[in-house]
Amino acid sequence: MEPTQIYLVTPRHIDLESFPAQLQAAMDGGEIAALLIDCETANDNELQKIAQTIAPMAQKHDIAVVLRGDSRVAGRTKCDGLHLDGDLTDIQNNVEDLSNRFMLGAEGGNKRHSAMEIGESGIDYIMFGRLDAPTADTIHEKSLEMAEWWSALFEVPAVIIGGMDLGECAKVSAMGIEFIALREAIWDHEAGPQVAIREAVSLLAEGAASAE
Repeated sequence: MEPTQIYLVTPRHIDLESFPAQLQAAMDGGEIAALLIDCETANDNELQKIAQTIAPMAQKHDIAVVLRGDSRVAGRTKCDGLHLDGDLTDIQNNVEDLSNRFMLGAEGGNKRHSAMEIGESGIDYIMFGRLDAPTADTIHEKSLEMAEWWSALFEVPAVIIGGMDLGECAKVSAMGIEFIALREAIWDHEAGPQVAIREAVSLLAEGAASAE
């Protein structure tokens, strides 16, 4: 059984003076499959500057870079993917318009029927949990249940939003969920992002081994 992969999410606030060094430290800690740029910015120009700075850094390490919500900035900064917001109709329309340019993902909600409709829209991954919710210590129980159910039945990969407790990485990996999205657990780790990623990678491998 392959370990769950890390889908790293940027901090909600990015200081371009200090963040590139933090990102480099995280990448030095171990394998990261993808990086989601999801941060609060004053305008498109600021978001574009952030993406132009960090996307090439990640892509140099074979990390797929996904930008949340803005296809124009994603295109201008040569991001690999786009994380879609909105309801089912918005997602379907975006898939129709953008699937030839980007890898696409979206949140799947907490109801099985709506998740299946979103999964059938043509997206490349489905996320369980809410990016806009404050990060809790542990993974939301309903989100975890949805991700485990989804991963056992469907081909579209699932991403579960992780909490502050890195120890849950082992549990997620043992469940066979394809990706875990980590944010504050990495950036706010007391020993720094490099140690945090190293710890997460080890726990994910441990969880996968326990399920064999």
